[in-house]
Amino acid sequence: MYHAAELVHWMQNQDHKILLPAQVDIDLTNICNQDCYYCNSADHRAAAPVQKKYTEYIDLLDKIAGWRSHSPNSYGTTHTITYPGGGEPTVLAGYEHVIEHTIDLGFLTSITTNGSKLDRLLDSVPVNKLRKLAWIGVDIDAGTEELYEKIRRSLTKKSLFSRVKENARELIAAGVNVDFKCLINPYNDNQEAIDDLFDYVKTVQGRMLYFRPVIYQNQAHPITQELKSWIHSASNRVGIPYWINENKTEPRRYKKCHQMYHFPVFCAEGYIYVCCDNKGNPRFSIGRWDQGDYRDLWMTKKHHDIYNSTNVLLCKPCRPNPTNNVIQDILDHPKMIEELYL
Repeated sequence: MYHAAELVHWMQNQDHKILLPAQVDIDLTNICNQDCYYCNSADHRAAAPVQKKYTEYIDLLDKIAGWRSHSPNSYGTTHTITYPGGGEPTVLAGYEHVIEHTIDLGFLTSITTNGSKLDRLLDSVPVNKLRKLAWIGVDIDAGTEELYEKIRRSLTKKSLFSRVKENARELIAAGVNVDFKCLINPYNDNQEAIDDLFDYVKTVQGRMLYFRPVIYQNQAHPITQELKSWIHSASNRVGIPYWINENKTEPRRYKKCHQMYHFPVFCAEGYIYVCCDNKGNPRFSIGRWDQGDYRDLWMTKKHHDIYNSTNVLLCKPCRPNPTNNVIQDILDHPKMIEELYL
């Protein structure tokens, strides 16, 4: 809410200062060792199968950390960095050094991964640093190898199922925050699959199991009351907490994507996108981060033009949806800012 209020303050006052984004996503690679049937980055990966050197990301992180000093006419703080995918982030040679550097710079750091190469973290990064990670979110989607492969389709000679499970078990045993994620889709929307997922997480002693609907062909898979009852029952049976994320399908109360000023994505092919669901679409890029200094591209005319010309009514359900609603609520009811301090 405070970050939403910060952006509203800038919007209401048409401030000439630059507002730094609160969070950035960094895609470490467009290469992946799986071919999930629902992947929303498949076209982007196929068009730009990029694998940069990890040292380029070290340089990028240093620039992010020094953004305020580079742009003194600015306010706000970039405090959170997430490595969400695009490709599989742990496929990048040397990714473990990037993660360690992110932690060392003091960023709240998170990784979304299929978990297949998480052993490199334990082999290279001191455990006391790994325990500072906000979370590692391991996408599993299924608790059995057969269903796992039907959904996630490993491109390796042998299924990644067992390797992922062992990597997660070792990290959890070391005290690292590991959660598990499941995209609900037609393959796992049944009681048996839900029970298997909770049994899997119980076996490795995971913290939590997160559910969200798959977005396939621009449609969100329905989260039914029957599904919720299966999840609730399985959670009670094994004692693993859960959360069902339906934020993407929350009705829109906004006409512009305000998060374009709070949430850029640095993609592996070198471009910065202000829409996390339009990677590879030049219409949503403000320029390159691997040439010149990207910080001079932030909040320029091109950036504002993308924000003003985007019709969100044409957008599919998206991750920034709930935050956009909060920002719009504050824009519509400015006194909400004052209530933060009551």
